[in-house]
Amino acid sequence: MTMLANVWSYFWGTLTVVPYLGFPLAYLLAYGWKRDKRLAGRWAVNITNFLLIRSVVAAYGIIWPEALSAWWWVIGFFLVTIALLSWVQVKLRGRLSLKKVGFSAWRLSFLCFGIVYIVLFTTGIVKTMGVV
Repeated sequence: MTMLANVWSYFWGTLTVVPYLGFPLAYLLAYGWKRDKRLAGRWAVNITNFLLIRSVVAAYGIIWPEALSAWWWVIGFFLVTIALLSWVQVKLRGRLSLKKVGFSAWRLSFLCFGIVYIVLFTTGIVKTMGVV
């Protein structure tokens, strides 16, 4: 394995364990590239959301290796969230905007996966220590 591959695997592993480190990194890179704080903030949230999803899937697989793959839970979450947001939007506005529903589902997933990550991280520590 080359040194570059080694560095990349350590970098990716660190971002998988601590996905919130990706936020300032993505923000600084995007701001340095585009010089727009709003755009940098959106990029940072989107990249951190991908990292959170990856971290939740990895933590779930480590804590419960014999359970159903966490990717099914992620897909289910997005399907249910999109269906519910679509239903609410049609009830309130009478029309459906898939762009707004998708954007809302993505932002809601940032909040939900952030909470799930903290819960799984705590669960992993407790389970590793053998407290429960």
